[in-house]
Amino acid sequence: MDIGVFGGSFNPIHIGHLIVAEEVCQQRTLSKVIFVPTGLSPHKESGDLIDAFHRYRMVKDAISDNEHFEVSDIEIKRSGRSYTIDTISMLKKMYGGEHNLFLIMGTDMLDEISTWKDIDVLSEMCRFVVVNRFPFSTNGNRPGSLFSKCGLSGIRVFSDEKRAEIERLRVAIPHIGISSTEIRARLRSGRSIRYLVSQRVAEYIKAHNLYTI
Repeated sequence: MDIGVFGGSFNPIHIGHLIVAEEVCQQRTLSKVIFVPTGLSPHKESGDLIDAFHRYRMVKDAISDNEHFEVSDIEIKRSGRSYTIDTISMLKKMYGGEHNLFLIMGTDMLDEISTWKDIDVLSEMCRFVVVNRFPFSTNGNRPGSLFSKCGLSGIRVFSDEKRAEIERLRVAIPHIGISSTEIRARLRSGRSIRYLVSQRVAEYIKAHNLYTI
């Protein structure tokens, strides 16, 4: 079984997240995608991060109509900062070595990936599916290298073979232009978030008066 692992703060989960997961699931013929809301990320400030319970429930509501999507609370149940290597290790134990894990990430993560905990071990435990939201090079016809604009540390952290695998597995999608930051700002200013999040997520946010302060 090929399983996608999609981690993020999902603060809140929006339509762009769902499109990414669906495209990766379809293009890489995955059996399912597991959404993993973060507890406390080692790479992001958490000042405006709402309670994990709400973020988990919103993900659960957002994916409820897709039989190929699941949500896991393994990171939000874990105390301290959430490291990807720990999450992948737990999932490997849960599903067994016969299943392949595909870690879904954005192109921006390649710039910081050399700082990830035990990245060399992690790269052997799972495959990376990088979602390229700007798929076309300057000639407008075909994708450029994912590593062409990546810092040297981001390039050197992987072997030539691993970089080739990442290039082969990457998924190109249209630019979505939706962010959780923008959604939070809209809510604080009283603007509509209709069509930016699923209806069930919008209803949950309203019912619990989230992001208004």
